[in-house]
Amino acid sequence: MMTRALHLIAGAALLALLAGCATPAAVSNMSVYTSQRTAPTSLKNAISVADVTGGRETNPLWVSQVSSEAFRSALEDSLANAGIFERVLSASKYRLTANLNQLEQPAFGIDMTVTSTIKYTVVDTRTGKDVYSRLIRAPFTAGFSDSPMGATRVRIATEGSIKKNIEMLINDLLMMKTD
Repeated sequence: MMTRALHLIAGAALLALLAGCATPAAVSNMSVYTSQRTAPTSLKNAISVADVTGGRETNPLWVSQVSSEAFRSALEDSLANAGIFERVLSASKYRLTANLNQLEQPAFGIDMTVTSTIKYTVVDTRTGKDVYSRLIRAPFTAGFSDSPMGATRVRIATEGSIKKNIEMLINDLLMMKTD
């Protein structure tokens, strides 16, 4: 009886060690640093970020999350790297809002697939009309080879999903028809 209890305690301790503590998603791992295409002249330094919502703070005892502030920073960094970000909201031609609607994350597993669903809207500041509106879903998988720690795999998959989502947005924006 005592041996069984010791095995259960040792197993739980090993499981806790493999799970690890959750850490928040890092901005640098969610930012898109390269773009295959050059921004059209009409979009150069033309898009500011107005509102970013839907993020949540990470509880170290649960799974990695993305705060609204970290998501905003990754989004602004990515737009700047693509050459289309305008830091001054009042000077921008377009205003972007982003709402992190959902972050589907597994509780456990070998391969951790996280899917982010983000609603993006771009408004022309002169007319007040939407010029772009899309709900983007982007899955990303982190495997055991990425990290033996479950919590770390979820964080890597979360960061990868947000990065892929932002990359899909930027690709759309670079193809957007503007005047």
